[in-house]
Amino acid sequence: MKGYGVRQKRNGIHMNLHHHLHHLHHHHHLLRQYQYERPAGLGVRGGGKERRCTKVLRGASVRVRAQAEPDRNRGPPGGVYDDSTFYMMEKEERADGSHLYRFVGGQKSGRMAKSKRRVHFVGIGGAGLSSLASLALKKGWLVTGSDIKDSSKLDKLRKKGALVDIGHEERNVLERAEIDCLPDALVVSSAVSADNVEVRSALKYNIPVYKRGAWLGRITKGYDTVSVAGTHGKTSTSAMLALVLEKQYDSVTAIVGGDVSQFEGNEGGSLIGTSNWFVLEADEYDHAFLDLQSKYAIVTNVELDHLDIYESEEELFSAFDEFMDRVHAEGALVMCGDDEGCRSLIERAETRLADSTSRASIYTYGFGEENDWRASDIEEDGELTSFEVQWKGMPVGRVQISLFGKHNVLNALAVISLASVIQFKEVRSLNTEMEKREMTFTEKLKESLQHSKSILREFQGVDRRCQIIGERSGCVVISDYAHHPTEVSATLEAIESRYSDSEILVVFEPHTLSRLAYFFSEFLSALSSSHRVYISEIFEPVKRYMNKKVKNAIAEDLAAALPLSANASFIDDDQTLVDTVVDEVKKEPGNKVVLVLGAGKADFFARSICKLL
Repeated sequence: MKGYGVRQKRNGIHMNLHHHLHHLHHHHHLLRQYQYERPAGLGVRGGGKERRCTKVLRGASVRVRAQAEPDRNRGPPGGVYDDSTFYMMEKEERADGSHLYRFVGGQKSGRMAKSKRRVHFVGIGGAGLSSLASLALKKGWLVTGSDIKDSSKLDKLRKKGALVDIGHEERNVLERAEIDCLPDALVVSSAVSADNVEVRSALKYNIPVYKRGAWLGRITKGYDTVSVAGTHGKTSTSAMLALVLEKQYDSVTAIVGGDVSQFEGNEGGSLIGTSNWFVLEADEYDHAFLDLQSKYAIVTNVELDHLDIYESEEELFSAFDEFMDRVHAEGALVMCGDDEGCRSLIERAETRLADSTSRASIYTYGFGEENDWRASDIEEDGELTSFEVQWKGMPVGRVQISLFGKHNVLNALAVISLASVIQFKEVRSLNTEMEKREMTFTEKLKESLQHSKSILREFQGVDRRCQIIGERSGCVVISDYAHHPTEVSATLEAIESRYSDSEILVVFEPHTLSRLAYFFSEFLSALSSSHRVYISEIFEPVKRYMNKKVKNAIAEDLAAALPLSANASFIDDDQTLVDTVVDEVKKEPGNKVVLVLGAGKADFFARSICKLL
C-alpha cells in the first residue's frame, strides 16, 4: 500500500494547469471566465497572494457586498468594518492570541422567535451539514434548510421532521405558514458563498451566522470531546470509535461525515446519547477543526490537500499544530507513527512544547516495531481480516474486522489504541472496580481489547467507503469516496487483493481542478495498474464560473497520459459514461469489478451502473 507520506513543498501545480490554459490560448473569451481560486505560490497566471474569488466565508477574510451604505456610527464597541463590506464584524481573540472575525449587526426585523429553538442550514444536503441537522432534530430543535438540488439525504431529513427547500431564497429563512419563528442560528456549508441570498437575509435580520466549524465548537462545549483528524480515514475511524465507546460508556453523542447503518435507528451520520462523551470527525477543511476543544484525539495521517484553503504545506502543518495544542493536558493524542506527516507533527510538538509542564500525552500506532501500538501478522480469510495487536512488543490479542485493506487495519488499530488509553485514564481517575481488583497491566490491556473486539468484528463500514452496491451477472459494483491519489492507491490495492481473479474497471471522478492539477503525476501512478479506466468530468463542490472546456482539458489529458494497458477514456456526459461501462461489462462474460471512485456524483454513477447490469 502506498504510504501516507508528506509531500515536499512545491512552487507550482506540476505546471499542468499552466499547460492546459496555455493550450487553450485561442479561447481568450473562455479564459476571461476562469475563476479558479488559486493559493499563493500554486498559480501560474498572476501568482502572488491574490485570491480571485473573495466571496466564500473564510473567517477573518470574509467580504460581503450589500445594497446600501451602513450608518457607521452604529455598532458595538470593539467591532470593525471591513472596507469592502457593509456589515459589522466582531473581533474575537483565539487562545493563541490570533484573531478571527464573526458577523454581527444587520437590521432589526421586528420579528421575534415565538415558540421553539430553530436552526437553519444552508447546504443542508452535504455530508457535513446533514449530520448536524440530524443531531439538531434529535435534540428537539426545529430544523429548516435549503440546498441547490434534491437528494436521498434530504428525503431522510424530511422523514425525520426537517423542513427542506430546494433552491436558495429569502423566504426559506423567514417565517411562513408552517414556521412561526425566525432561526436562532444560520449554519452555512463551506461551499456556500458569503453573498448567498439566505446569508444576506440572516445578516439583515440580526440572525447569527455560523460556519460549520464554529457551530461544532458551540454544540460540543461542555462535553468530553473525542476528535478524529487527519487527511484520510477520518470518517471510518470516527464511526468505529463512536460504536466502541457507545458500548464502553452506554451512550455517546457522535457526528461523522458519512452514513453509518449501525447508528441507532439508521440515523445517518449522527448519534445522540446521554453521557458526556461526544465523538467527532474533525475536518481540517476551511480550518473547521480549530474551533474544537478536545479531551482526546486521533490523527490518522497528514499530507497536503485542500489547495484552495492551504497555501503551503507549512500552513497545513501549522493548522494541525494548533489542533493538537487544543487537546486537553489531562487527555491524550493517538497518532499514526508510520506516517511521515504525523512523525513531523510529533517532532514539532516536542520542540514547541519542550518547556511546557502541561500538555497531552502522545501515543503512536502502526505497523512499525517502534510504535506503542502495533498491528502484525495480518491475514485475510473470506469476509474477515484479522491481525495481532501488540503493546510495546507485548502480544495483547487477535482482532478480526469485517473490512478489507491495510488502511482499515490501521483505522481499527487507532480505535483500539485510543479506546484503551481512554479506559485507563478514566478508570484511574474514577478509581473503579477494575483498579480495586489490582489487575496486572497486561490484564488491563486484554480487558480493554475485549471491549473493542466484538464491535470491530461487527462493524459494517460507512456508506461510500468500499461499499458494495450490488452484484449482477458476475460483476460486483463498488462505490468509494476516494478522491486523493493516496486514497485511490490504498483503495485499489485493497480491491485488487480482495478480487485478484477479477478484471477491474475503474470509473474515476476527479474532485476539483486544483487537486487534479497539483497531483497529476500521483493520479497517473495510482490509476496505471487498472485494466480499464473511465474518467468523468471534474466535480467542483464550490461553484466556479469556469468554462467547461477549460475545466475538463486536464481531465482529458489524464486519460491520454495513462498507459495503453489502462485503456483509458474521458467521457464528459453522465449518461454516456454509465451506458459505456454497462456495455463493456456485458460485452464479455467473466468475473468483473466496477470500482467507482469520487466524492461528487460518483455514487450516482455506481448505482446507475448496477441498476442497468
